[in-house]
Formats: sequence, C-alpha cells, structure tokens
Amino acid sequence: MSPLYTQAKQSLLLNSPDSVFRAQKVSEWTGTFDLPQPVADYYTELGPVDVHIPGYGNPYFLPSLASLWKFQAGYRYHPETSERFEGWDDEWLVIADEGGDAFIYSRNDTTISHAYHGEGVWSPKPLFASIEHMAACFSIMGEIAGSAGLDFTDSESFILPCYIEEAEARMTEITKDSSHTERVLTRLGWLHD
Repeated sequence: MSPLYTQAKQSLLLNSPDSVFRAQKVSEWTGTFDLPQPVADYYTELGPVDVHIPGYGNPYFLPSLASLWKFQAGYRYHPETSERFEGWDDEWLVIADEGGDAFIYSRNDTTISHAYHGEGVWSPKPLFASIEHMAACFSIMGEIAGSAGLDFTDSESFILPCYIEEAEARMTEITKDSSHTERVLTRLGWLHD
C-alpha cells in the first residue's frame, strides 16, 4: 500500500472512527469509460465509502466508487436529463468536493485540480500532484480541524495561526514545496492574500 494512503487512512480513522474504508473493486464503477488505474488504486488502497472530512467550513467529501459516476451529476451532466454539459472536459472526473467545489482528477496527466462551484464557467486550477497527495493533505487538514474543535477559529472565524502553521509544516512534508503548500492552503481558504 502507498505510504501516503496508509498515513491518510490512519489519520482519518483516528479522527473520524465512524468513517468506512474498504477495498473497492473496479466492477463497482458504473461510468461510461474505463476507470483510470490511479483512481482504481485509490479505491483499492484507501477505499473511502462516502467519507466526510472536517475542514474549514464545509467538510471534504470522498464518494464511494459505486456512487462516483452518479457524483458527476451537476458537473459533467444534468442530474435530471443526463444531458452532457458544454464546457466540461471529457478528461475530467470529480473525485471529491467541498460544498460543491470540485476536486477534479485529470485523465490526461493524473493531477488533481480545484474548481469553485457557481462561477458560471468551470476554471479548474492545478492543486495536487496526485490523488495520493490530495488524500494525505485532506487527512492532515481534517485532523487539525477535527482535533481543534471550537478552538479552531478566532472570534472573527479566521483559523488560528498555530493551526495554519501546523498544516503548512505537515503538508510541506508531502508536497516537498512550501510555496505549493501555501497555494493549496490559500485556494482552500486557510490562508488569505
């Protein structure tokens, strides 16, 4: 198993013991194209089953493989008519979300981009080098937010600096680039310009 998936699963189970993780078989995929190997590995090794991870505001949501194609509704296709939306790149697969903001796996280069919901046009920005990086960073942010509880933010609802510093240090161990970590935390609202 990937060390990042092992670390993420241990952290997530420690902070959300009711979360379900199990190896999921490719046969559970109901999409219209073959499941990319890195996505299959993610579901075999980490195996989230509709997992909610505490965040800053909305939780991060990791759908099960069986519900992943249905999870594309509202992004790739209309939820009622199943009509494909114009402007949605066929290479994109929404692998997670945060309050509708999409974390998009690229079948072209296996990276994860992030796009804000409700902007009118999807404009994903590169965020993580891989699904493994995404899962590990979510687990760190979830662990910090979950363990801090009500002490996570100040009276104006900004994350306390000690938690931002902890996230930066721990995530940089994964990303190997402090400026990249800052971009991730800024994009996800933990840091402000």
